[in-house]
Amino acid sequence: MTLADQDWISMTDLARERGVSQQSISKRMKSLARHGAIPKRRDGVRILIHRPSFEALVAQTHDPAQELRNRNVKRHATPTVVDAIDGGFGIAPRPAAPSSPSAFLPHPSPPEPSKFNDAAAREKDAKAALAEMQLAQRRGELVPAAEIGRAALAVATKIFQAVESIVARSGKIYAAGKGGEEAHQIELREAVNETLATIAASMTELEVLDASEV
Repeated sequence: MTLADQDWISMTDLARERGVSQQSISKRMKSLARHGAIPKRRDGVRILIHRPSFEALVAQTHDPAQELRNRNVKRHATPTVVDAIDGGFGIAPRPAAPSSPSAFLPHPSPPEPSKFNDAAAREKDAKAALAEMQLAQRRGELVPAAEIGRAALAVATKIFQAVESIVARSGKIYAAGKGGEEAHQIELREAVNETLATIAASMTELEVLDASEV
């Protein structure tokens, strides 16, 4: 079972979609790592990240109240036009009218329904995709990168040993060449067939070994 290819994206493409620099995405990835792991995989020289997992962590760590607090501080710190004019003519600024304690509290405005719904839908999809991937890992349908590396090394070793065995037949191959081209080809074909059979048997042994470890 494999996840859809469109769920994976490079940091360069993700930065282009969001209109930010790649450095910003990299910093964001480091900050999100404290809240949960974001799956990655390699595509040639590129590192791809799991977009639904990234968006889910962004949604979980987003603090809309912080934006309202910043907006409220900026509004109270900006002088009024009347105060600026009075100060320019040497007239003392008029005292601020007494206000209730509630006047200093932020007045949040309700989020736009469409944006809220879109964010909720993305978060729901991301959580579903993450749960699907975790289930696949528990079933053994997704193989960790470390296991792939060990398996690749074992396969490469078996193939190398099988090909190296051809060198041991060099004497027979050389002797067959004295019997003419046909005899030479027969000996070479036997060497190739034996090498392929050895590789196939080695692959079968690896499959049996992997199955016994599950």
